[in-house]
Amino acid sequence: MKAIILAGGAGTRLWPMSTEDCPKQFLEFGSEGSLLQRTVKRLLQGSFIDEIVISTHANYVPLVQEQLREFGSVIKILEEPCRKNTAPAIALAVKYLEQERSAKPTDAILVVPSDHLIEPEAVFLSTVELMEETAQTDKIITFGIRPTKPETGYGYIEVGDKVNEGTYKAVRFIEKPDRARAEELFQDPRYFWNSGMFLFSIATFWRQMEEHAAHLHSLTSCSYTELVRRFDTLPTLSWDYAVMEKTNDILILPLNVFWSDVGSWDSVYELLQNKRLEELPTAWECVQ
Repeated sequence: MKAIILAGGAGTRLWPMSTEDCPKQFLEFGSEGSLLQRTVKRLLQGSFIDEIVISTHANYVPLVQEQLREFGSVIKILEEPCRKNTAPAIALAVKYLEQERSAKPTDAILVVPSDHLIEPEAVFLSTVELMEETAQTDKIITFGIRPTKPETGYGYIEVGDKVNEGTYKAVRFIEKPDRARAEELFQDPRYFWNSGMFLFSIATFWRQMEEHAAHLHSLTSCSYTELVRRFDTLPTLSWDYAVMEKTNDILILPLNVFWSDVGSWDSVYELLQNKRLEELPTAWECVQ
């Protein structure tokens, strides 16, 4: 299995601590490193993952390099020349793995954001490993989180019939709801939070792109070097909008873990109350 970490976002929801110059993936919460460093450490524990790449905006490459220093040279940093959202970023990373690292069409690819907290990590990793064979079919696996409250800052996924090994057919995606709708979704056991993590084979990725994002697929049907050169001509598209909201080939796997994208001060407060973080973020130096 290969893993792609998306670290190019310019999140500002934790302003003034998280800024465009130093977004939250580079901030430290507690004493265990930044969210990016925690993500890297988490994936390095997965013996079934034999390659990890980080895709990030050109402006953040020095920050990523600094934070990866403790890991040596085992992680490849891919530079996005400009910000084009997640679909082009994933395409760039998949193309690199294919052409520069000889990844095969049947290889499973795990895509994760760089700014999430997941506990216990062993449960997450064992669950992902169990899904590798399923990912080598023609399906996209996404990971759902059981809501713990009515949340307007997350997208939701409706689950349908059970398929196998704890996976369910994904019926539809719902974008960030208003408060009243979030209350309804919270009460309905069919709905899970969309974690923004995906698992698919390389062949499935390109097939889904060709079917549902044909223009982007045609622009990325070139060498890795050429794709880097023409990256600024690509449309700005999220993976959710380009493919996930259009395809019928999605399986949802509910994750039995604690999960947070640390996307608001409310979530930071809840983490502190739950004693999952021992102290306020130590990254004010990064901001200042």
